Amino acid sequence: MMANSRPEPTTPSQFVHRRAGHVMVAYQGRLYVWGGYMELPHFESYTLSTPSKSMYHKSDEIWVYDPLLDTWTSKSGNGFVPQQLSGSCAAVHGDHMYLFGGWTSIQSDLMENNLNYLWRLHLPTLTWELLKPEGTQPYPCDKAACWVHKNRFYVFGGFGPSTSLLQMKNPDFNFVPDNIYHSGWIDQLVYYDIESNRWVWPSTWGPKPSPRAAHAADVTGDKVYIFGGRFQDVRMNDLHCLDLTNWTWSGNLTDGSLQEAPEGRSWHTFNFVSKNKAVIYGGFNTTQEVLKDVWLLDVSLGKWEQVNVDRTGKVLWHTSAATAPGEVVYYGGIRNNLLDVSKPKDHAEDMVVLRFSPPTLQRLVIETCCRYSKVLHRHWHRIPRTLQQILEVRLNNSINSS
Repeated sequence: MMANSRPEPTTPSQFVHRRAGHVMVAYQGRLYVWGGYMELPHFESYTLSTPSKSMYHKSDEIWVYDPLLDTWTSKSGNGFVPQQLSGSCAAVHGDHMYLFGGWTSIQSDLMENNLNYLWRLHLPTLTWELLKPEGTQPYPCDKAACWVHKNRFYVFGGFGPSTSLLQMKNPDFNFVPDNIYHSGWIDQLVYYDIESNRWVWPSTWGPKPSPRAAHAADVTGDKVYIFGGRFQDVRMNDLHCLDLTNWTWSGNLTDGSLQEAPEGRSWHTFNFVSKNKAVIYGGFNTTQEVLKDVWLLDVSLGKWEQVNVDRTGKVLWHTSAATAPGEVVYYGGIRNNLLDVSKPKDHAEDMVVLRFSPPTLQRLVIETCCRYSKVLHRHWHRIPRTLQQILEVRLNNSINSS
């Protein structure tokens, strides 16, 4: 007997909002969402030999969200479009989004499921390009962390196949195999030099973080901070900092701390909301519980603080991006145990916005006018025409969705 947890998706909004393993970046005040997959209704009684039903999102489709208009728009990518992927990582430099690695559902004798390709998407024209840098490529993997600093696109860690070790030339990383799958965790640190079109493996000093996957990283100034991730059977809560000017690792900044700190997790997000403060949200802990907690880290003081936010829910493998100073937008992911094959997966379909500083006056005006549109609508003609157009679009959207 088939038990459907919800109807099969039939509308564009259902397709875009049921998404995990995707990437999302901010560019010129808008959010760009690409890739990932969607869980579908399936049998509730499962065995390991009957995989869950899922489908990959179209790789030539890019969804753009405008926070001022509160609208989603489907755009078509062109050029050398990547395969359908999940677990890739992406970051923006200038007018381009760089996309690395991931897991593809395509299997062949010539290609493993994990990739080490590097794509570049020109965001103004949505044109894809497959780059072919010189130098030793990174290890094929998914669930790596990436960031941009100056004219370099960095990749750290990941989970990938052991057979690729035979193809690597003088790899400068540690590989720890998994006991179940023919893959393992890695601690690779490599960057793509945008100006010279070359992969570079920098030498570092200090205690390097252990191999890991599904961790999170973000840059502030000339330093990158890396938090958590899974290594073997443990989901960690260690915090590491790499100085990108002298290539020195800090060691575990959580080690030996007497203060309260987030529990270990993977599939979480980590974003700087100011020069010295970063926020962590959600994830998956070692006992396979989905988390909903929000933590604020002050790197100048080395202090964690848990933040009470009512509108956050349990979520893992979601994405995050900052569209305005002090504001982080969270999107997509799964709300229940992704590893439990006996139960249907519940997608997180709502967008969550957390603010750690006051919004702009423009945002305040727009949100207030929308909230009290029934009372204020007759006065909209008094505000600038550009704001009137934004308010009309948002009002029409709310009417159509009700």
